[in-house]
Amino acid sequence: MAKLTNYMEFIVRQELPAVMESRTDVCQCRTCQLDIMAFALNQLPPHYVASEGGHIHTMVNIASAQLKTQVLVAIVNALNAVAKHPRHRVKKGLTTISRR
Repeated sequence: MAKLTNYMEFIVRQELPAVMESRTDVCQCRTCQLDIMAFALNQLPPHYVASEGGHIHTMVNIASAQLKTQVLVAIVNALNAVAKHPRHRVKKGLTTISRR
C-alpha cells in the first residue's frame, strides 16, 4: 500500500540537526525543534508523493542545489524566529513550558 509522504518534511528533518549544531543561541529541546520545523515547513512548498516512482523522482528533484538552498534559508529563518521567541523559559536549569 502506498504511503503519502511530504518529502519537504523529510529534507527539513534531515538538514535541521546540522544547522542547529552550528547555532549555540538556539535551544535544542524537542519543543523548539518542532517549532523550527513547523515554521520552516510553512515557508516551503510541499512535495507530496504517494508511489515508489514518485519517491524516486522527488528524491532526484529535491537533490537540486536550488531547492536545498531554499530549505536551508527556511530553516535559518525559523531558527532566528524561535530563538527570539521560544515558547518556553529556562528556570533553574530545567526547561519549562510558559503559559501564554
